[in-house]
Amino acid sequence: MRVKMIRSLSEERPASIQDLHESQVFISTGTEYEVHALVVFEGGVHFQVVDDLPMINWYPMWYFEVVDPTIPDDWICNLFDDVLQMVLGPDFVARDEASYNSMVELEWDATDKFWARLKARSASEDDKSLL
Repeated sequence: MRVKMIRSLSEERPASIQDLHESQVFISTGTEYEVHALVVFEGGVHFQVVDDLPMINWYPMWYFEVVDPTIPDDWICNLFDDVLQMVLGPDFVARDEASYNSMVELEWDATDKFWARLKARSASEDDKSLL
């Protein structure tokens, strides 16, 4: 899944994301980002991307438009009946609430799996481009 940032940081944001200060947003208008997981949290959809720093971060869907809705074949979906309502992503993110929290907290094991998966996917894409 790929998204493109379409809204300026200076645009009036919905109340649900007002607490996200511009100094905490490291994405650029017009730039495309690969989505590594998707979460519905407190009724809002957030995308996990590697931002411009590059760091693993979660950003509200409000900033983006979807340019490629194709989801990777290793993603799973898990539903919850709480503030966290749904997680869609690789098993190490979406398996359960603890897995999601490990990724949000950027715990070593979760981030190690994240970067290993990204590296493997990049190598696979490079192999496909040679065909």
